[in-house]
Amino acid sequence: MRCAAALRLFRGALAAAALLGAPSARAQAAAPTPGAATAGSGNAGALRPEAAPRAPGPARPAPPGPGRPAAAPERGAAPPEIAWDPRWPRFRTSEYVATGLLAATAFGTLAIPPSEGRWTAVNGFDGSAREALRIRSDRQREMARDASDLLLTVMTNHLAVDALLVAWWGHGRGSVAWEIAMIDIEALTLNAALNGVVAGLTSRERPYRAVCTGPEEEQDRDCRGSKRYRSFFSGHSSTAFTAAGLTCSHHAHLPLYGGGAPDALACVASLGTAAAVATLRVVSDQHFATDALTGAAVGTLTGLAVPWLLHYRGGAAAGSDAGARRGDAVSIRFVPAPLGGYLVGRF
Repeated sequence: MRCAAALRLFRGALAAAALLGAPSARAQAAAPTPGAATAGSGNAGALRPEAAPRAPGPARPAPPGPGRPAAAPERGAAPPEIAWDPRWPRFRTSEYVATGLLAATAFGTLAIPPSEGRWTAVNGFDGSAREALRIRSDRQREMARDASDLLLTVMTNHLAVDALLVAWWGHGRGSVAWEIAMIDIEALTLNAALNGVVAGLTSRERPYRAVCTGPEEEQDRDCRGSKRYRSFFSGHSSTAFTAAGLTCSHHAHLPLYGGGAPDALACVASLGTAAAVATLRVVSDQHFATDALTGAAVGTLTGLAVPWLLHYRGGAAAGSDAGARRGDAVSIRFVPAPLGGYLVGRF
């Protein structure tokens, strides 16, 4: 009996011990592990799942400050430099000799004696154009004549500016400037020689011949001397278009003004000025319309063909490499034809 009672007492003690140990185990299980945050501790990040690491992106430059100076802005591309293409023949000894002979010929044609009655007839086209375009006022005709002289001077001086100021002084290319200047002189002397020979031999009388009456000493200065019989073809028109053709040729192959639109504009402006010179020669009654048109054709052919045939034909036009990469490139080139040539451009 006593043993049974003792056994029952031991079992009750074990049950009581089990009941007392259960709360301690639950408290231990609920206790936070080292380094973990408890609920309500204010570390809300411990209650959210850990975020995935971000992929590294491009580093942002630090803002300028006292110890960090601002970065220098990127500079634009430098303008293209002019250079003489090795494939372009330079001015040869034969060209120096030919230019000298042409200059001597041009001066020599001034000694050709005029023939007063060699070419006095006026065709219907010239007669109609003179009546439609000629300025009626004597004073205004003189002003138009002087304006044509001024514009022609500007055009020839522009050639010198391109060679000496732009190519030599601006780009620092003395050798290129020399080539440009000699090509200009060569073409201008060829035009002068052609005009002098043709005008002296044809001896066409000027349109203003009707006002050349009375004693010679009382006549206008245009009526005196051999100038009165040198109407065909117009020297002003041919010289102006020669200068325009030279300007277009140089700017098409050399980026004198940086390439692109500025060089194309130089060509277009020179052609427009040459057309104004030829028109003024007609409205001022210095030439018939066919004189001016023939002079324009001869001058254009001379100014474009001489540089292309003797120098620029073997090389590439300015900006040709860039034009293969850029769709907006501007280019001008001369295409010869049996009766002259064509000026082809891309704008």
